Amino acid sequence: DFMMFQMALFSECDNADDEFIYVLDEPTRRQEFLNLARSVHRRFGVPMKLVLPPANLGFAGASNAGLHAASGDYICFLNSDVMPSTPDWMGQLIGAMDRDPGIGMVGAQLLFEDMTVQHAGMDLERNDMFGGMMFPYHPGKGRLPHDSDAIRKVPLLTGALMTMRRSLALSCGGFDTDYVIGDFEDADLCMKVRAHDLECAVHDGVRLYHLERQSQQGASNNWRLNLTLVNAWTFNSRWETQIAAL
Repeated sequence: DFMMFQMALFSECDNADDEFIYVLDEPTRRQEFLNLARSVHRRFGVPMKLVLPPANLGFAGASNAGLHAASGDYICFLNSDVMPSTPDWMGQLIGAMDRDPGIGMVGAQLLFEDMTVQHAGMDLERNDMFGGMMFPYHPGKGRLPHDSDAIRKVPLLTGALMTMRRSLALSCGGFDTDYVIGDFEDADLCMKVRAHDLECAVHDGVRLYHLERQSQQGASNNWRLNLTLVNAWTFNSRWETQIAAL
């Protein structure tokens, strides 16, 4: 539903060397998706590659489908509800990795519409309500963004926007499909990157808007909480030693 707005903004960015890949996550809307993509291309002239899986693969599966369809040296996993604000955002993110080979994954400051922070790096905190398991959280959420062009090392990044070398993403196996509904897949991939002795970072000078959870529906249902707890158990069990080190 956000493709028209997203591509309108992308068309104003420095994207001559970028490859845009859209993965359909709702097969019943295939024809609607194709019609919209053709309309978007006619309006803005930005080439797109469309991936049309026969079933809903979930966040991890859809992201991996995009990864395997990509051909560039870098891959940027990007939610459909993230809109660019910095015109050369992709070039700046890639430049940060080129200048520091120790960075395996880089993200940006993601902002709410009121210009406060939705994401500027993630960390882990213990949740005593759920057996003391560690859950990702967003330090500084709701506050004013960092006013600098610094490249800050952070423990984790959100899957709403994460950029990495494609070879590294493939080496990590992409996102793990053991997780469901869009919880913990991003934290898990960050831990895989850290297992390669590489770090995660946020480029404070790059800013995009994130209409948080607009790409998901029915998030308040009890079944979703139950799945989140299953994901939390999977993540904490798998990375217990590394979490303690963090």
